[in-house]
Amino acid sequence: MSKNNNKEKNNIKKIQDVELDTDILDETEDYSAPISVDMEDAAEEFDDNNNLSFKQKLKNRIRRAWDYSIHTWIFKCFLIAVPMELLLEILGRRSIFLGVKFMLTQPFVFAYNTSIVFFTLLFALFLKKRVFGLVTISTLWLACGIINFCVLSYRVTPFAAIDFLMFMDVFSMLDVYLTKFQQILLLVVIILAIIGLVILFKKSPRFDGDRKVKGTMILCVMAWIFVWGMTNFAVKHNIISDDFANLGNAYKSYGFAYCFTNSIIDNGIDKPDDYSQEVMLELKSELVPVKVTEKKKTPNVIVIQLETFFDPNVVNGLNMSENPVPNFTKYKEQYPSGYLTVPAIGAGTANTEFEVLTGFPSSFFGAGEYPYKTTVNEEPVESLCSVLKGEGYGAYAIHNNKSSFYDRKNVYENMGFDAFISLEYMYDVEYTSTGWAKDESLIKDIKKCLEDTEGQDFVFTISLQAHGKYPIGENTCEEHVSVTYGEDVEVQQQMTYYINQLYEMDVFISHLKAELDAYGEDYVLVLYGDHLPTIGFTEEQITEHSLFQTEYVIVNNIGLSLQDEDIMASQLSVKLLNALGIDGSYAHKAHNLYSEEVLEDKLLLISYDMLFGKKYMFEDSKVVPDNQMNMGVDTISVVQVNNERTHMVVKGENFTEYSVVYIGDKDCTTTYVDRQTLYVEDATAQSGDEITVKQVDKSHHILGTTDVFIFQ
Repeated sequence: MSKNNNKEKNNIKKIQDVELDTDILDETEDYSAPISVDMEDAAEEFDDNNNLSFKQKLKNRIRRAWDYSIHTWIFKCFLIAVPMELLLEILGRRSIFLGVKFMLTQPFVFAYNTSIVFFTLLFALFLKKRVFGLVTISTLWLACGIINFCVLSYRVTPFAAIDFLMFMDVFSMLDVYLTKFQQILLLVVIILAIIGLVILFKKSPRFDGDRKVKGTMILCVMAWIFVWGMTNFAVKHNIISDDFANLGNAYKSYGFAYCFTNSIIDNGIDKPDDYSQEVMLELKSELVPVKVTEKKKTPNVIVIQLETFFDPNVVNGLNMSENPVPNFTKYKEQYPSGYLTVPAIGAGTANTEFEVLTGFPSSFFGAGEYPYKTTVNEEPVESLCSVLKGEGYGAYAIHNNKSSFYDRKNVYENMGFDAFISLEYMYDVEYTSTGWAKDESLIKDIKKCLEDTEGQDFVFTISLQAHGKYPIGENTCEEHVSVTYGEDVEVQQQMTYYINQLYEMDVFISHLKAELDAYGEDYVLVLYGDHLPTIGFTEEQITEHSLFQTEYVIVNNIGLSLQDEDIMASQLSVKLLNALGIDGSYAHKAHNLYSEEVLEDKLLLISYDMLFGKKYMFEDSKVVPDNQMNMGVDTISVVQVNNERTHMVVKGENFTEYSVVYIGDKDCTTTYVDRQTLYVEDATAQSGDEITVKQVDKSHHILGTTDVFIFQ
């Protein structure tokens, strides 16, 4: 029995040994299998590489380096952000050299801007199609850079977020800035870009791994904290600034990514730290007693903001056959005048206008922001208009451009104007070769406003004639003045056009003064330029004043005794009201009461309370009395409708080139014949049809309509 038991034990041991050996063998095979496969793949790849061209080998190495180096997608974002930021700076400076110079001479600012681009790219990591996300975000940055590059060829002010709100205004004026070929090319590029993104979306690989959404969110938060920390550090140490007095210089000093994103985030007026009902009521109690000591005068007040107007005789290197602005020069010698500091160069007409009318600096608002487009188009604001209306004046606004530009139709209504004569309500208008309305026709509209009431009137007028873009080529204008300027032929041609527009504008103001003198009523005529042109003047060329200064003159026939002085645009209406002995708005009173050291803080409180706050300073929260503004002064009416075979003739009064005939709710193809006649092709009226004539702008907005005419 013992022998059999021992034998059994030995057999069991052998079996266990065999099983153990099998396990070891299995583990060995599992371990060695991948090694043998890798060796085989390596051998095949080696053979394949021997058969590839050098270019193909290089591409494969770059691809492998890309995949290998980027263990995470974070590094991919970084590799894209650096060259993208450099490209944005090159486009913004319109120079490869200046872009590279910015990177090398301001490495911290360059790195800071790169971190902003990098932060936006991280959002692609939330997508399954990460390649598509990275390309899309990069394309958006590149598109903004290219737009900025193009915008800077037409104006001094760079591309900012506010330009998105101006898109429809600009779109309706593409013919002024771009040729038909350029417009078609732009459309083709946009279509190709969209098609490219669609194809990329379909073809780009999906990321099948774990996207680690929570980790990505944490990464984005950390990146945001890093950017926020760098921002505070840079602002605190004056490396960058969040106060853009000159948007063009800010983009060059602080970088495109920072300035552009700041223009998106920084809008409106930040709530002052000390804003409260108690503070505002105390401020009100200080301002209410402020009175102007001058004896009150109530002449007609005509204020004209002259587009891109200044005296070019101060430009070094500019030679002209004669003084193109002799009348303006004469008025400066005869009447109160001085330099006017405005908030922009080459653009920003509406901000100069805002400052003149309200007395508030536009710098209270965000970088590159137009209060007309973001705030005043929705919120009433005290202005020169509301002050003079309170004195019994009729209030009129005139602009020889479309009413929707800078949203002026809504802005003027919120300011309290009684009527607004825009281009859609003008007739017999002449145009420059670039398509801008000439200013001479404004005279009849100003007279029309003065004749509309028996009392005194306030007429605020925005001119347009010298508006850019300035054309290149010969015979672009009637040459009253010969011009020699620099060695660049194209720049000289642009300057020739511009100087001759100034000449005609100077003739316009002399004709207007003559008409006002002949009208026989007391008047004050305030003339000023909104900003310098986009021809690229430098401080070395204009040594008499800064690039942010134009000129103003207060022409009058009532003997105003005012001293010549240089003032800010926000002080012009204060100076005017003080001379007339009229108490102004809270802002105007603040200018008179407070010293420069505290004035800005007081104005900030007033503007915030009025436009964004609780309106503590205003009874029943009424800043301006409720107002219904009329478009135009002349009544447009339909008197008679005749069918003539296949077309229709509409007779009436005060038609313009923007008058469109409607049969019921359907608009008809309308041809303007004259102020009494409109011609409608391929349409006739049926008995009982309701015929109206509507004023329609180029963006197809209906501005006004006639009473209904029933066809019999």
